[in-house]
Order: sequence, then C-alpha cells, then structure tokens
Amino acid sequence: MRRLTAVFLAGEPGARFHSADLRRAANLTGQRLSALLERLHNLGWVADGFDEPSPDSRVRLPYYVLTDIGRRELTRP
Repeated sequence: MRRLTAVFLAGEPGARFHSADLRRAANLTGQRLSALLERLHNLGWVADGFDEPSPDSRVRLPYYVLTDIGRRELTRP
C-alpha cells in the first residue's frame, strides 16, 4: 500500500494515473494493484474514470486520481 500511495502523492493534485503506470511505478502485480485500488476507492481516497478514445482507437483506458480526501488522509501527521 505504501508504494502505491507514494506514487499517487508524488503526482500533482488531480494527476491521472493509468493502471499500467501505477503497476510499474509501485512494482505491483496486476492482481495486487486491483485489490489496493478497490480498497482506496471504497475509502473514497481514489476516484476513477475513463479517457476519451483516440481517433484511431475505440479503446477507453481507465485512469485513477487521488481525491482531496485521500491526499488529506495520506499526508496527515
């Protein structure tokens, strides 16, 4: 969890992260990343959405954003 939240905190407020980037940066397996993202989402610390597809692709990639509540909770002393 610490590695994943460190990645989110390293980004600017409102920064969007794709799962592949999070997985690489936090050095997590896809299954572990999914479990952690679900937990953070249930706490209200992470929100998700989908990018608009590019003109040459119909694929909409999901992204994740650290919420204001999440940033506040993760930076509490």
